[in-house]
Amino acid sequence: MGIITLTTDFGLQDAYVAAMKGAILSINPNVRLLDVSHQVEPQNIQQAAFLLGEASPYFPADTIHLAVVDPGVGSGRRGIILATPAGIFIGPDNGIFSYVLSPYLPKSNSDLLPAEGLLKLDIPMGVEVFQLTNPAFWLKAVSATFHGRDIFAPAAAYISLGTPLRDFGPRLDWINAFHLPCPETAPDGTITGHVVYADHFGNLVTDITPQMLPSGKPVGLEILGRTIHGLCQNYSQASGLLAVIGSSGRLEIALQGGSAAGLLSARPGDCLRLIIPAVSRE
Repeated sequence: MGIITLTTDFGLQDAYVAAMKGAILSINPNVRLLDVSHQVEPQNIQQAAFLLGEASPYFPADTIHLAVVDPGVGSGRRGIILATPAGIFIGPDNGIFSYVLSPYLPKSNSDLLPAEGLLKLDIPMGVEVFQLTNPAFWLKAVSATFHGRDIFAPAAAYISLGTPLRDFGPRLDWINAFHLPCPETAPDGTITGHVVYADHFGNLVTDITPQMLPSGKPVGLEILGRTIHGLCQNYSQASGLLAVIGSSGRLEIALQGGSAAGLLSARPGDCLRLIIPAVSRE
């Protein structure tokens, strides 16, 4: 049986998602297909990478994750299979697996990632990557503009049937990855963080974790000219803008009954500056 998840920027209006699912089911009609999201902003690779990184740890370790946000389709970019202890990932080699890779990277490698653009990252220990070059596992007619249906979907189906990964193409020794925002701490204890995602409700998810916050002290937060004092336990505990540790284990900025992203003119993919000093309030 097996599970294949799908993450794309195809939306739900067109037939693209259905065509990919049909290509999979034509090869393995018994596989279970589950959607992570098809509402990724068009060509927003970073957003897809974040969603995949958030959802994939909650699936069985033998799950196959198919991710297609592919502005470079039909160009020289590589199609790859990434095998990790947490699952198998299939898609373009354009940084879409950066969050999936992050748990396997030594801390020192984070300094090697550029602030912008992609880095050719050496494959970390415990991870394997193969290039999709064997046309025996493609559809007979391959469109230059729809590798999701004609190359990636069939590969996922054949893997779900037990085809060895080495049969799909050569093993690779590097993969493309982009910089993952990382908070910075100033000498005065102020932490500068970043918004990494805005969800459907307009909550702004940041790269700040509870471990970075001062223990036992009130916290003040400044974002885009607004100030928030203290952390809430849930979204209904305060009126107006509030800060809360969300289900992702990251600090979130929310607006009770509204959209923090809308109020602050923020949107998915924007990089915003968060400053969290240890504030002593009498």
